[in-house]
Amino acid sequence: MKKIFTIGMLLILSINYIQAQTASIISGKIIDQQTLEPIVGAVISNLEGNLGTVSDINGNFNLEADMQTLKISNIGYEAQEVSASSSVVVKLKPSMENLQTVIVTANREASLRTSAPIAISKLSSKVIDETKATSLYELVNKTPGVLMVNLGNEQHSMAIRQPMTTNAYYLYLEDGLPIRPLGVFNHNALLEINQFTLSSVEVVKGPVSSIYGAEAIGGAVNLIGQRPTAVPSAKVGIQFDQFGYKRLQFGTGMMTGKKFGFYIGGVISQQKDGWITSSDYDKTNITARFEYQINDKSRLTFSNAYGKYYSQTSGSVDSVAFIAGNT
Repeated sequence: MKKIFTIGMLLILSINYIQAQTASIISGKIIDQQTLEPIVGAVISNLEGNLGTVSDINGNFNLEADMQTLKISNIGYEAQEVSASSSVVVKLKPSMENLQTVIVTANREASLRTSAPIAISKLSSKVIDETKATSLYELVNKTPGVLMVNLGNEQHSMAIRQPMTTNAYYLYLEDGLPIRPLGVFNHNALLEINQFTLSSVEVVKGPVSSIYGAEAIGGAVNLIGQRPTAVPSAKVGIQFDQFGYKRLQFGTGMMTGKKFGFYIGGVISQQKDGWITSSDYDKTNITARFEYQINDKSRLTFSNAYGKYYSQTSGSVDSVAFIAGNT
């Protein structure tokens, strides 16, 4: 009898051990297909949706389960089904239809557009990439109700739901911080921006002084920089035309381990001997961003920017000089 009992117990333990071995650990990373930035809070589950987890601040996840297929979903992205493996990297594609129902503010928290007390438009990384703008005004002008006037050589005036002006009615921010200090005239502030390292652009239309301060009486333009990419990446681009314009742009980034990451990008552009008189300019912008993951909820960000800008400015011609041909 004891022998039979012992054999039975061994069989039960063996079955439990075999069942325990079938539950493998699935780990991976969820990233944005366009920017390669990690996606925080993506839902990783089985097809039934009754078992799963979410990605952390670096896009990583671990799931102990026995399943053949994973379902990945997140607000603003198209859901995907992928084969489960011990290590998987999933690139989610932004969903333009879903993006119309949410806004992403400078603190990178998603909320319903219908619950926002102000009018906010967001230009995604996909729009930025497809526009291939030579100047920032070509990108910002894709926002309804906004007209960023090109004054030549990346100099500009702005109109957000009101007449064009060079007055300091608008606040320009980079990652939620003012580009220029309070009290300093911020006209032409956007020419200091390295547009090649932008992940998205937010435009707040209308008075928002209660949120952003006195300089935002007409609206605000917030430029969100590129975070370190979840996987090693590098890109380079060259643009030029027959009117003396040429530009070199580059970018590279990665996460080195679980805690530290960086992204470095730059643009060197030049206009020389163009068809417009006094239109020469030379611009160099290089931005380096470093991030250190303190814990699951906090990270330390250090950003350093170098900028050099030179521009000619067109003058005016009076009637006497024009008639005399002295232009």
